[in-house]
Formats: sequence, structure tokens, C-alpha cells
Amino acid sequence: MIRVSFTFALVLTFSISLIFAQSHSNSSVDDKLIYDATTRPWAGTNYPELPKLPAHIRSKIYGELKKSQIREAYIKLDAKRRNVEWFDAIVTLEKKKAVWSLLSCLVHPNEDVQSYAIRSLERVNNKKAVPFLLEYATSMAVLELGSENATIHGGIQESVARTLSKLTRIEIRIKGQDPEKLKTGLILWRKWCSENCD
Repeated sequence: MIRVSFTFALVLTFSISLIFAQSHSNSSVDDKLIYDATTRPWAGTNYPELPKLPAHIRSKIYGELKKSQIREAYIKLDAKRRNVEWFDAIVTLEKKKAVWSLLSCLVHPNEDVQSYAIRSLERVNNKKAVPFLLEYATSMAVLELGSENATIHGGIQESVARTLSKLTRIEIRIKGQDPEKLKTGLILWRKWCSENCD
């Protein structure tokens, strides 16, 4: 009886350490995927500066990455890949309603990816996206100069305002770049979130 218990305890200990090692290994791989999708592989910095992904969103992404189709799509978000792969990934994430992975696209170094992700989040229509969308909108509530940059940035401000308006049902319409109007919206949307966000 003692020998069986000792053997059982030994097998149990080994199994637990194997599960822990596998779990740790998976999170390292997942961290690398998130890093590759959210870090500039080229010189320079993003302007405006993008918010950091909070730990609670990373843990939710880990959960989504357990699904093979979401993992396959997320791999395509690697910033070193081509834009057609990025956009294909966002389409898949939207179909799978992978809200946390879509939120991580807001810190992708390419503004087109951010813009596509914002529109996907609007269609997914999950209010859990609101707190991080507020952080992102706060970063975007600045004026960007230069004709091409200004046009892209204005589109992002319009999209994030439209998405937050839909999710909160507090409508703020922005046409082109309008950081002051976006800041006004942020006050109202934050108040809504203080009463409705978990």
C-alpha cells in the first residue's frame, strides 16, 4: 500500500511539473506572437504613442489563442509580414469575435491595421472593448501634421469615435481630424464606462 502511494505521488508530481512546463512554454510562445504583432520591426517610433496592452488583456488573448483558427490568424499579424496577411487576419478575428485579439491590433505599428481593427470592433459590438478603446482614443486625440498622415489620422479619429458612439450609445460625430471633439467625446464615454464597464 505504501509503495503504491509513493509511486502514485511520484507520477502525480511528474505530471504536475509537466503540465506547468507546458503551460509556461505556451505562454512564452504566446508572448512572442503578441510581441511580433505589436512591435515595430523598423526604425522610429509611432506618433501618436500607442498605449500598452494591459496584463488582463494579454491573459484574455492567451485564452483566444488556444483556438487554432484564431492562432493561425494571429500569426499573420506579425508586423514583418505583408499588409494583405494582416487584413486577412483581422477578417478571421472578426468572424471569430476575438475581441481581445482585435484590441491588440490597436497597438500594431501599422495605422491601416489599427483602422481595420477599429471597424471590426464596431461590427463585433462587444462592450468589453470600451475601456481599452478609451485608452486608445486618448492616445489618438492629438493633431497630426502632413497631408497623408493627417488624412490617415483623421480616419482613425472618425472610426474610433463612431465605434465608441455605437458601443456606448452616446453619439459624437467627427469629420476628419478633430482632437478637441474627440476629447469632448472621451469625457462622455468615460462617464458611461464608469457606470457600465466591469
